[in-house]
Amino acid sequence: MFDTTKYFPRSVDSEHPSQSEHNESLSQDHVITYDMVHNPEGRSPDHSVIEMDPEADRRTGHDATSSPQLMIIFEEGDINSALHFIIESAHNPFASNAVAMVLVEEKIRGEIVERILSKLHPLSKFVAEHPSYLAALEKCHTSNLNIIRACISEVAPPLASPTFVCDCTHDKLGSYPTGIVTFHTFRNNQEAIAICQCESLAFASVSIWNETLTGCYDLVAALSSSYFFLNCANVDLSPILRPHKAQKNYVIVENGFHFETLRIYDNFKSIVFPIAGQILPYIEDCKEEHAAVFFLDA
Repeated sequence: MFDTTKYFPRSVDSEHPSQSEHNESLSQDHVITYDMVHNPEGRSPDHSVIEMDPEADRRTGHDATSSPQLMIIFEEGDINSALHFIIESAHNPFASNAVAMVLVEEKIRGEIVERILSKLHPLSKFVAEHPSYLAALEKCHTSNLNIIRACISEVAPPLASPTFVCDCTHDKLGSYPTGIVTFHTFRNNQEAIAICQCESLAFASVSIWNETLTGCYDLVAALSSSYFFLNCANVDLSPILRPHKAQKNYVIVENGFHFETLRIYDNFKSIVFPIAGQILPYIEDCKEEHAAVFFLDA
C-alpha cells in the first residue's frame, strides 16, 4: 500500500536499507517518505518472500506481474533522489515496478557509477540464488560483457553483489526478470530514444530526471510507455486512473503533483511531475480541475 503522505525529494542521499540489521518489508512501490529524508537509518527488507500488493498496483496503474521501469537521468536532474530508486531496485530486482534499465547522460556517468558502487551491499539469499539471476550472470561472464558490481573486497564470495550490465539489451540476458539492471549512456535525446528503441523489453513506466524539463515531452512522445514520472517515481496515480482508462484528456493538481492524461499521436499517456521545489506533505484540499492542455499539435 502507498503511504498516504506524498513527497518529492530534492536531496535524498540516504543509506540503503540493507545496511541496517533490522528486517521489515519494504515495497518497491512506495514513494520516498518524510522519514527516509529526515531519519534515513533504513530497514532491511525480507527478500525471502516478495509480496505483491494488488491494491498498490491498481493505484499506480501497473501490472504487478510485468512492470519493469525505465529510468533516464540528465545532468540537471536530482541525482540523489534518482539513485535512491536505482539502489533499491538493484537490491530487490524481482520486486514489482523495479528499475530494469537506466540511461545516464554522459557528463555524469562517472559520478553515477562511483556513487552506485559506494552503496552496493550483499544481495539477499532469495535474489542471489534465484535461477534467473544466476543464468543471467553466467551469460554476462560468457559474453564478456562490461558489468558494474561491488569489488570482491566489499562483497566477497559466496555473497553476491547487485549487478548492472553496460550497453546490453535484456533479450541477451534471458526472460525478464533476470535480476540484473542494464546501464546505458547517452549524449542527447536522440541517442536516448535510439537506445530505448533497441530494447525489446516493454516498460510499464518511465521515470525521467531533469529539473529543467527540457526535452522531457520529446521523450514522452517518442517512447511507447503509458506512464511517465518527471522528477519523481512511483507516485499514486489514483487521481487520473479513470480518465486514463477512458482515454480522456484531463489535468488536475493534487497532493503537490501535476497529473495529466493526453493523447499523443496514436497513444494515450499519463504524465506526473511535482509542482514545487521542496518536500511537500499531503494536504487534504479540494481537487482543482482544469481544462485539458495540449502539448503537441494533432
